[in-house]
Amino acid sequence: MDSVDNEGANGPTPLIIPPEHLEAMVAHCVREAPLECCGLLGGVPPLVSSFHPLRNSSRSEVRYDADARDLIAAVQDLRARGAEILAIYHSHPRWAAIPSQVDLRENHYGSVPRIIVSLLNDKPEVRAWRLDPDSYVELPWTTEG
Repeated sequence: MDSVDNEGANGPTPLIIPPEHLEAMVAHCVREAPLECCGLLGGVPPLVSSFHPLRNSSRSEVRYDADARDLIAAVQDLRARGAEILAIYHSHPRWAAIPSQVDLRENHYGSVPRIIVSLLNDKPEVRAWRLDPDSYVELPWTTEG
């Protein structure tokens, strides 16, 4: 997996998620509830230009495991367009948009930013994170360039 180096002189460069991709991501999360869902946002840093919903092969309310075929197809599409994975997203249908112990333990993609969409309240909450084995740091994101 490719990773994004979004560290600037003044800290992390905000990931730019255009409204149509943000809406598609949140709609995917809502549609799959009460199960967790997952997907990728792709583009050229820092601008997201594509949304790739993936099936959650674990079919779980508390964890996700991206379907291997979906993941391969998304990565092939990104490479064909000269783009890369800018973020991995998943939902927390009944919990806050804060990384869980499962998220930290199953972080197989290193420094790729993680977006968590919480469906705990009426209005979904979207937050971005950098995960480390025992900790996490919130990352900035915006809908405007």
